[in-house]
Amino acid sequence: MKRGIALAVVVVLAILALVVPLPVFVLAPGSAISVGDRVELGRPPDPLSGEFLLTTVRLFQPSVAGIVQAWLSDTREVLSREEVVPPGVNDVEFEEAQRALFRESSEVAAAVGLRAAGADVTVTGAGAEVAAVRPGSPADGALRPGDVITGVDGEAVKLASDLVAALGSRAAGDEVTLVVRRDGVERDVSVRLGTIEGIDQPALGVGITTVDLDVSLPFPVEVDQGRIGGPSAGLLIALTVYDLADPVDLAAGRSIAGTGTIDLDGEVGPVGGVDAKVVAAREAGASVFLVPEDELALARETAGDDLEVIPVATLDEAIAALGEAA
Repeated sequence: MKRGIALAVVVVLAILALVVPLPVFVLAPGSAISVGDRVELGRPPDPLSGEFLLTTVRLFQPSVAGIVQAWLSDTREVLSREEVVPPGVNDVEFEEAQRALFRESSEVAAAVGLRAAGADVTVTGAGAEVAAVRPGSPADGALRPGDVITGVDGEAVKLASDLVAALGSRAAGDEVTLVVRRDGVERDVSVRLGTIEGIDQPALGVGITTVDLDVSLPFPVEVDQGRIGGPSAGLLIALTVYDLADPVDLAAGRSIAGTGTIDLDGEVGPVGGVDAKVVAAREAGASVFLVPEDELALARETAGDDLEVIPVATLDEAIAALGEAA
């Protein structure tokens, strides 16, 4: 009898090991979503003759069986929790932060897309707020969540992109003096820039958002977020808004997918999960995939001969490249 009970317990534990989620994540191809179906202009648009597809990844906590499937797959990757969710942040807070990033990036993308189409656009903010500090980074101990950075080495910082641009002109090892508003009091904080794996430019090691972002457009632009989070759809949203607002037919009957963040200067930034996004685009039947320059090699390796991959550094480059390829 005892042997039978022990065997039953072992079987139950084995089943639980196969189905109970573990504290890791699997990154897998998500979907390719038509941006034109989610963007609404506050004036009659110029109709799209093709489509722009934003590509997503799917993140989920796997069971043991799910981990094994990921290890055996060429399109899935197992990530530690720390690689996905910042320390000290729970799942709800992480999801809310990702959704906030999508909303801010959508506003920026709409402004950049309309400006490229010749519209008058103004964007203002009240500084770059620190949302998270990476442990062991240059900012660890010097900055904390809730700090608002309003200047760097005498340059005003009104938008998160202002800080990114200012740091991009420095080198690792440079010391910068930040004007930081903390608890209503401004102070100077000196930080020596360092390097962080996966980031090509000198870094502080903080996540930032714009305080009181105010985007003034000549007419409203609404973007249906759905369940999407993060800033990586910025490039495709900007292209969609541009094509809807400009009389030139940019899509030209094609199914154009891609990924990339975008800032107020129209510069395209790198994202994660490019290989998984290429798979999503290919499965959706896209003919073109736009990718940030730094991630070209991985995108082309994944795409093979099935998909034309075009590297872009700015929105203007993307518009020009699509015009030439039409």
